[in-house]
Amino acid sequence: MFKIRTSKYRHVFCDAPKTESTHTGFRLSTVTGDQQYIKASTKYFAVALFGGGGAVYVGRHDRPGRFVPGHTPTLHGHAGAILDFEWNPFDDTMLATASEDTTIKLWSIPEDWEPIAANGQSKKGTDIEESLVDLVGHAKKVNLMRFHPTAANVLASSSSDYTVKLWDIETSQELSTFEEMQDLCQDIVWDYKGDSYATACKDKSVRFIDARSSKVGKMIKMAHDGVKGVKVCYLGQSG
Repeated sequence: MFKIRTSKYRHVFCDAPKTESTHTGFRLSTVTGDQQYIKASTKYFAVALFGGGGAVYVGRHDRPGRFVPGHTPTLHGHAGAILDFEWNPFDDTMLATASEDTTIKLWSIPEDWEPIAANGQSKKGTDIEESLVDLVGHAKKVNLMRFHPTAANVLASSSSDYTVKLWDIETSQELSTFEEMQDLCQDIVWDYKGDSYATACKDKSVRFIDARSSKVGKMIKMAHDGVKGVKVCYLGQSG
């Protein structure tokens, strides 16, 4: 007799959080792409906001509440929309932002940063407008960024100019440039030790690139069929 298999998870559900435990009031950026739209460190989270000047809201995990445009302090300083941002894994207060204006900016979040008061209400404060470091070198908009997993001062970025650049954020200098992609980079991921990184490209190829030489070590041609973007993830520690 035919029997329909029932799912073990059919009764699994979660309760919606209470209003006082949520972050609300955002008008989020409408920019689309291959980036992640929210990222967090152990202390803060960041989301890109709608409007000019590349505004980002940086909130504290322990201070839920309502964001009020024009009142709640934000971080801004780019001439174009922000396409990606990344927290430094070695510094919970350092945020990197990539923009349509072709630049990358590094920011430091003050220790006393408090955009939302303890009662959940917006708290008037001073916006963060001065970046620590500006990284200039890409010819077109910067789409993606990833911090190095074991070197505190190294950042990788990809751009619509079809290049991947490695930066020393401590000296604001470009370390190397990979120029062998023929189309837009859809993802960039470091291996466990940071000896190499992998890129997924719109041409459907996945390339494994040596970080020191900027040469392709291996390549998977036509990794996936279809028109959707390809993402990359290393499994384990072997690379």
